[in-house]
Amino acid sequence: MTNNTIPNGSSTIAASMIDLSQYPISDLSNAESRAFADRCRLEYQQTGLCMLPGFIKPAALESMANETAEFSDKAYFCKSSHSAYLDDGDPNANQSDVANRQEQTYVGSVAYDLIPQNSQLKQLYQWDPLKDFIGHVLGKTNFYRFADPFGACSVNVFVEGGEHGWHFDESEYTVTLMLQAPEKGGTFEYVPQIRGQANEKEIVGSILDGDRDGVVELPFTTGTLLIFGGNQTLHRVTRVTGDKARLVPVLCYAEDPTVVNSESVRQLFWGRSGKDAQPTAGG
Repeated sequence: MTNNTIPNGSSTIAASMIDLSQYPISDLSNAESRAFADRCRLEYQQTGLCMLPGFIKPAALESMANETAEFSDKAYFCKSSHSAYLDDGDPNANQSDVANRQEQTYVGSVAYDLIPQNSQLKQLYQWDPLKDFIGHVLGKTNFYRFADPFGACSVNVFVEGGEHGWHFDESEYTVTLMLQAPEKGGTFEYVPQIRGQANEKEIVGSILDGDRDGVVELPFTTGTLLIFGGNQTLHRVTRVTGDKARLVPVLCYAEDPTVVNSESVRQLFWGRSGKDAQPTAGG
């Protein structure tokens, strides 16, 4: 059974990976930690993202990246086309309408149950202070690690030709950690907080046509933790080239400790229905 039980000593190991002198997140009852978390919360509210470069210390980053690369061959790869809205489109509109225009995505994902239990990534994910800090930034009163046995904390693997086309996320937010950058490409680009604007479709259409006006390149350097409100912001990952994979763990949380992905989502991203899989112990 996959679970979120923290092995002995993991709490200390997780804390040692993070640059706590720059990012004091270990105890939100502490005035300094609370003040820092409040600033991050305000930044997220105002911009739709909170980016913490150098969150993972250099030595820990190298070790975690090497460790993750060792099990990256367990990734299941998905190649698909989709609209910017990740839905079935608008049958009443023509194919040139932004609701129906197709973007390309090719990415692999290592499921949570294939990541070694004693790995540094799992120890980091299972560290309560990290969960509590992220929940505070997002303004969540109830906040738990995701109970899905495949999607709790997976690793996105972008190899040669890998990319993620322009889209808005279905989920309210995503939490990612850049462990390894590719030789070329793999740039995170976004157009901030345009969902719901009166000219939203016009903006989306121009971006799909290649217009760079309003496009921001995020300096998503290795060791950076990113909390991102992707359902309000159009974004993509540009095509990767070279032999070095782009490795980005996705740390998932929920306000309900029992919620899991649908079987169709599991099949799409990890190639398994998961009907017999055991949920993790969310917490």
